[in-house]
Amino acid sequence: MQETQLTTISSAVIDGESHTLDRGAIIYSHRGIASVRINFDHWDMQGESVLIMFPGDVIKWEMMDDDFSADAIIYSSDILRTASLNIEHTVYDTLRADRRCGYPELIAHVVDSMFRIFRFYFTVEHYTLTDRIVTLQLQAFFLGFYDYLLANPREPGNDRGTQRKVELFNRFMQLLEDEYRLGHEVNYYAQRMNISRKYLGLIVSDRTGVSPKRIIDEYIMLRLKLAQRTSKRSLKQIADDYNFSDQSALTRYFRHHAGLSPQQYAARSREPQATQPGRESMTRGWGNPHGRRGERPRRLVSIGTRARDLRYVRS
Repeated sequence: MQETQLTTISSAVIDGESHTLDRGAIIYSHRGIASVRINFDHWDMQGESVLIMFPGDVIKWEMMDDDFSADAIIYSSDILRTASLNIEHTVYDTLRADRRCGYPELIAHVVDSMFRIFRFYFTVEHYTLTDRIVTLQLQAFFLGFYDYLLANPREPGNDRGTQRKVELFNRFMQLLEDEYRLGHEVNYYAQRMNISRKYLGLIVSDRTGVSPKRIIDEYIMLRLKLAQRTSKRSLKQIADDYNFSDQSALTRYFRHHAGLSPQQYAARSREPQATQPGRESMTRGWGNPHGRRGERPRRLVSIGTRARDLRYVRS
């Protein structure tokens, strides 16, 4: 089963809509300027730079000039877990706080060399262990990054807020990813984090410019829309899954945020012109896959069939 993909990102293939990822990615840009929101936090890419994305991230490409060009290696959650070994949390915490991987030495040498290797194995015939090769390369990247952090600790404090606020924001987003079915209100997450609702609001608005309630609602709606397009469960069952009091409460919530009922949304998504989530749309919004000579382009395959194995989702 192929669980990796190398793809090209350019302005021609970006749809400008919000998406939720079920896989990780490292994006390596070569030229041009682009901006993207990851978990409602704004990041810029310019020239030769790197951006890291994790499974569960909500992303939206906001701007991309015509000259922008980048490659992305996309990999499953299973490969990410294997590659990050026992240093997962250290690497995750640092890269979630600085998605651009702002270490020039790593970009100039390690990342560039890694993508050269990826391009070779994804475009040359007869290689059948590409997923394994990607895993080993990512493992070397994470180990090297971890070692670099130990040898080159950064001074505490940065212009994006205190380290404590960064940690709390990341904690909020992780809780939302894990417990969105249970918590629909800001108070739920504030209590889980042992902070006040007001303080959580300040942290989130300072980081993203929007309220935590807006982030909660947008994330839940992304998941509900996915359920409406792909799940065979009844509306009552989905209401129970998402901790709504009843089917009517779910319908009111959905209509308030989407402007139409869940039934209307599901019917619209089944229209012929609508792109259904699945194997044919799993690379939607990423770009053009690199294929091997004489073969159809390689694409990511579903990691599993469980309902929580979220594919790349269009809102």
